[in-house]
Amino acid sequence: MAPVPVERSPFSLGAACRRQVVLVLTLPAVAGIIITGTVVGAPLAGLLFAVLLGLLALVRAVLPVRAVGALAVRSRGVDAGVLALLAIGLGVLSVSPNL
Repeated sequence: MAPVPVERSPFSLGAACRRQVVLVLTLPAVAGIIITGTVVGAPLAGLLFAVLLGLLALVRAVLPVRAVGALAVRSRGVDAGVLALLAIGLGVLSVSPNL
């Protein structure tokens, strides 16, 4: 006899983390960047944030809506474009001298 499958609640913390895996992985990265910015310097933190935003733009452009969770706000092109634009702007500002 086959065992009866256990139904998991869609309202559990584990289910929420599985739905928002991109957000769950991004938050520790943001915390690490903040700590790096505090210890090392703001320009490096700005570059790291720009890289993170660029990666999120790539993730939003490639993965389906179901996989990106809360990162999907508008259409795929708008979301990826805004994230890429923010990444480029932050990258330029963080390497600009005397700003």
